[in-house]
Amino acid sequence: MLDATAAMALAAREAGISRLVNLVMLQSSIDAPTPRMRQNYLSEQVFEWAGIGAVHIRATVFYENLGSQVRQSLPAQGAVRLPWGRETTVLPLVSAEDVARVAVGLLTSPSLPANAAYPLIGSVISLKDIIATFGRVLARNVRYEETTDEEWRSDAITRGYNEHALAHLSALWKALRAASLDPERARFAVTDTIEKIGGARPKTFEQFVREGLSEPLAKSA
Repeated sequence: MLDATAAMALAAREAGISRLVNLVMLQSSIDAPTPRMRQNYLSEQVFEWAGIGAVHIRATVFYENLGSQVRQSLPAQGAVRLPWGRETTVLPLVSAEDVARVAVGLLTSPSLPANAAYPLIGSVISLKDIIATFGRVLARNVRYEETTDEEWRSDAITRGYNEHALAHLSALWKALRAASLDPERARFAVTDTIEKIGGARPKTFEQFVREGLSEPLAKSA
């Protein structure tokens, strides 16, 4: 990531770019819980040093990424099998469409200040409600089966995940579980940036699931 950031920053500066939108993760800091998040923070600094009008979208877990994880077990087994702890675990989520709307808004609003970060959360939903939404929309019995970190990692390796993805996601699952146990850290809130800059109310998780009915997620084994 840092090699790509440096190359992009140099190219943008040489081309006289005055606005660059940088997509990173919600928790982008030097002490963030995953290696990818820490690299995100360093990439923000490089883009700002380049003086190219960088703005940073700090987006939480995409609906689409959650869907890809669920798709690995739900169609065949009727269960969501992930190491996300208890059903009370709370997840901050956002749709890729809403992230794209905000990116367009930032690119077309040069008056917005550079070197600023915009957190994006489109919905805050418990794992229990996520499972219920799949069951309701797909009209089938859907259950949650908690797996261990080791089971998830072993399965991910067989699916071809590289070491970077394994390290990031393994740490992310632990961080999400920890946040659900800490009342202060679990108080995520939907951000108004999506509506103010993106021009539309955030897409709900149920809307996302209904839009994906034609995908394998909805099919039985």
